[in-house]
Amino acid sequence: MVKWLDTDEPVKKEDIEHVEKEFGIRFPIDYAEYAMQNHGGVPDPNYFDFEGRKGAVFERLLSYDETQPHYILKEYHWIKTRLPRKVYPIGSDPFGNYICFSYRENESNPCIVFWDHEKTSPKTAISYVCDSFSELISKLYEADTGYVPKIVEIESGGLLNRLV
Repeated sequence: MVKWLDTDEPVKKEDIEHVEKEFGIRFPIDYAEYAMQNHGGVPDPNYFDFEGRKGAVFERLLSYDETQPHYILKEYHWIKTRLPRKVYPIGSDPFGNYICFSYRENESNPCIVFWDHEKTSPKTAISYVCDSFSELISKLYEADTGYVPKIVEIESGGLLNRLV
């Protein structure tokens, strides 16, 4: 089960509708319900895989509160000239990339795509992730870092069990 951490105060349906009007789209119901309660939040767990890429990070759901740094319309206007038409960000990763809805193939049932900001071609910058927001949430998992704490020696010659 996914928990949402550090969420903004819940928003009203009208706040979601305002963004829909700006984008000229309708969000899927499953996403809108999550966004009203969890916008601006960090999912836990927050790793997912797609198209041969393992361990992508869903850092945050974009916010519907215009006073927040991850406000969805501010983020969109910042990157819209580099996004393909009919692609709208809804979440971010910690590296400047975005999780987006793509309405390019189906305007009533958008799929989830990953936009890689380092790719210069709109065709190569977009990667398919899954068919719906609910499916994306179901794909989230905890990262296995393979990290094992070790014992390190300190100057006094004693031992200290600490994470390194």
